[in-house]
Amino acid sequence: MKSAFSLLVLIATIGLAHAGGFGGPPPFKGSSPLQSGTDGVYQAVASATNVTGLFAFSIVGGIQTSAGNENKWVFFIDGVIISGSVSANISNDKVAGVLDSGLSGGVATDDEGDLDLPAVILVPGNTASGFFTGAIDLNSPIAAFEGEGALQGTPERVDKIIIIDTDLPNGFVEIRVSIDSSDFDKTEFKFRGTRLTTTGR
Repeated sequence: MKSAFSLLVLIATIGLAHAGGFGGPPPFKGSSPLQSGTDGVYQAVASATNVTGLFAFSIVGGIQTSAGNENKWVFFIDGVIISGSVSANISNDKVAGVLDSGLSGGVATDDEGDLDLPAVILVPGNTASGFFTGAIDLNSPIAAFEGEGALQGTPERVDKIIIIDTDLPNGFVEIRVSIDSSDFDKTEFKFRGTRLTTTGR
């Protein structure tokens, strides 16, 4: 009897020593048992018939960063390459995001972060937009996640090209460009991904 009691105490001690032992809440931030919380750079591979894609997003301090090069998606669908920006969130064991188009090429800045002039900014029409939802395992150091999503071609629209230069009247000029609608139907996909780093940049 004494040995059985000792065994129960040992099991209880081991269970409590682990983060969130016996189903209790993890002690660290972001609902993650890791001290890094949900911070990190995440990347996933998407696939379906005639579809291959990648998307990535970065989280620092529990909030998605504004770093454009770490929040991007690119898909190859039936011979067409489309890309854009990612807005994503992790909540408990769920991950969800929106796939949208972003600025083409970004905006040039100098060493002090000021806008380099003259600058040309292309605000593209969405060739596609979409979403993804899935589950994430925050009990794993690689925070593996997987789920499903879809991309949809967008209708005809008008883009604006804004040219900024101090030599221009009013400092800028705006050019409107008509963009044809995307010529592919709704495309569903499945994805699998992991956290590449435990700290965002």
